Amino acid sequence: MLLVEDDEFVRPAITRALNRTGVFAVTPAEHGARALEVLEQQHVDAILTDLQMPVMDGLTFLGHLLERGTHVPVAVMTGQRITAELADRLHRYGIAATFTKPVDISVLVDELQRLLSPATVGRITGITLFGFLQLLEVERKTGLIVVRGSGEEGRLYFVRGELVHGETRRLRGVAAVYEIVGWPDPKLELFYERTSREHTITESLQHVVMEAARLQDERALAAGGVAGEATRLDGAPGPERRRAVVQEALEEAMEIDGAVGVALVDGASGLSLATAGGSTALNVELAGAGAADFLRAKRRVMDALGLKDTIEDVMITLGKQYHLIRFLGPDPTVFLYLVLDREGANLGMARHKLAGLGRRITL
Repeated sequence: MLLVEDDEFVRPAITRALNRTGVFAVTPAEHGARALEVLEQQHVDAILTDLQMPVMDGLTFLGHLLERGTHVPVAVMTGQRITAELADRLHRYGIAATFTKPVDISVLVDELQRLLSPATVGRITGITLFGFLQLLEVERKTGLIVVRGSGEEGRLYFVRGELVHGETRRLRGVAAVYEIVGWPDPKLELFYERTSREHTITESLQHVVMEAARLQDERALAAGGVAGEATRLDGAPGPERRRAVVQEALEEAMEIDGAVGVALVDGASGLSLATAGGSTALNVELAGAGAADFLRAKRRVMDALGLKDTIEDVMITLGKQYHLIRFLGPDPTVFLYLVLDREGANLGMARHKLAGLGRRITL
């Protein structure tokens, strides 16, 4: 990318910011005349130019590009007011985007990558945030996930599958991740190959997400106040006992003939609340997140067909495995997810036992 900017502070700052993304390699020029010299010496894939500059201003530079028939995407940034006349001139020059100074570097970089390298940007739908985080981990991807939810925007950076940094407007590091993971129904946008100069997170992704879930649980209990405590005093099991009951049930599920792995999954987030079993060939947490995505797709189909009904259980038959999903009574969001080896499984008995284990678990 060719950056044309006369300000001795802004030019190196934007150059560093764009180079750090891992997507752009920037050649700077201090005015339009120098930029034309650069274009005679090398090919560039895109141009970002200021308008008000000495020697040769941005509009004159754009005119030269038009005369030369230069066919690369061009974006403009300026501190002057965009009048109707100026907007019309920029339109005739075929400008891809216009940014007003002072420019927010994050916004600038995001929009430039969308415009100038669209193959490296994608909006993510049909999968939970947790499920997508696990997918990036398994596939060892590098990039930035921009998460929008609850009127806020957050950023999660991955390097070769490891979560290395998170940030929101108020928080940075793991505290930001805890907040972002808790946003309901987030919108996700992925920028491949984007990197962060900050590496603030050393814990594993699974540890961070499980801790986020624990903190959410504590906040929910605190919001319940005295009423929640009274319920426990009336005889209902407290959080620690409930967790023990869940783990006991999962360990018992692993005694079912052919059991390979089992998880208790929050269908809304795709988060595995507890797991047992699994192997190098079966990542139970990732499989559970995929099951949650499958169920959401099924519910969308039911809604489209106008089916006013509930799903009790689901069985998916693969060549070598059975995947069983059993909801906890009337709760339409939390379910038990059991993977069986077909050769060693008794399917009818497995479904019967899984239903019984589901009735024992209270959340």
